[in-house]
Amino acid sequence: MELMQNEMTPRERLTAYARGEEVDRIPTTLSAGETIPFLYGISIREYYFSADLMIEVESRMAKDFGADNMGMGLGLRTLAEAIGTKLHYTDDNVSFITEPIIKDYSQLSNMSTVNINKDGRLPILIEAFSRLQERFGKERIISSGMAGPLTTACALVGADKFLKDIIKRPDEVRLLMEYSTACVINCARDLNAKLGISLSLSEPIASGNLISRKMFERWLVPYLKEIVDAFKTFQNAPSLHICGKTKDRWEDLLTCGISGFWADNCESLQEIKAFMGDQVSISGNVTPVEILRNGTISEIDEAVRICILEGSDSPMGYLLCPGCTTPVGTPKENMIAFMNAASKYGRSAKKGYPCRYAEKNIR
Repeated sequence: MELMQNEMTPRERLTAYARGEEVDRIPTTLSAGETIPFLYGISIREYYFSADLMIEVESRMAKDFGADNMGMGLGLRTLAEAIGTKLHYTDDNVSFITEPIIKDYSQLSNMSTVNINKDGRLPILIEAFSRLQERFGKERIISSGMAGPLTTACALVGADKFLKDIIKRPDEVRLLMEYSTACVINCARDLNAKLGISLSLSEPIASGNLISRKMFERWLVPYLKEIVDAFKTFQNAPSLHICGKTKDRWEDLLTCGISGFWADNCESLQEIKAFMGDQVSISGNVTPVEILRNGTISEIDEAVRICILEGSDSPMGYLLCPGCTTPVGTPKENMIAFMNAASKYGRSAKKGYPCRYAEKNIR
């Protein structure tokens, strides 16, 4: 299968779309950095520690798929690792936490925020970002994403302990949240100052599958508001991704001032558009595993068509993407099919207007 060619570069497309101009196709991203090296015969373990391999993967993805995003994600664990949490790395899957850094909350009194120039894998990522900017900066907008304060806090103490302590030890958890919030702000600010990149946020721990709305309001909303306000001093307000069920907390999200919301595939794009599309941009949400990784070409094609049909006329803009990270093991042909469907059904996209090519009777 060959990739359909488009008329505009990703930078041209994203810039024009943001201005409200018509573009060649709907803006489309694949969140695939740390999950894709294995596709190219590269050990994921080696990828994590090599700027050369990061650049190779980003370059090959740009050529093979032509998605509008470029840049290694800090993901859910890089910031926590830089603070001291220990991770385990394997050749064929993403890293996972083996030992949280905080055993006792009294440690917080002696902990400083992260130094991007020396802590964890951040210096490797900085080198890779700098080289990507030099090579692709004229045609692509280089950016990244990182865990928000709640997910970072969990990675510092362990999810089980955190979820128990928000009930049993709220005063100590409050100190932890203040610390993780400061770390997110300082890391993003310093990366922006050094590299000129903008960062989005991910908060899987904020899902309705894990915490109640009451806990969401207490343990994320005030800290996310603080982060958004801080981000706006050095970049635009960040967009936010939350896995799983989120409908009961959409109203709270809007009060935080985020610029966009990337929804998981379990939520309805039409409902999201109706609720918040006139206030923030929306993104989503082709099913990652059953459709993008395991689906047929025709199933992927139809899923993309439906997402564009439902989301493309969102007033503040729509970004086509999977409902979550592109899974490890997704075939190259499936990702090409995803991008080709975006080109086919998302032709002549314009913010706030429906893509008529996504209608069933038009091809």
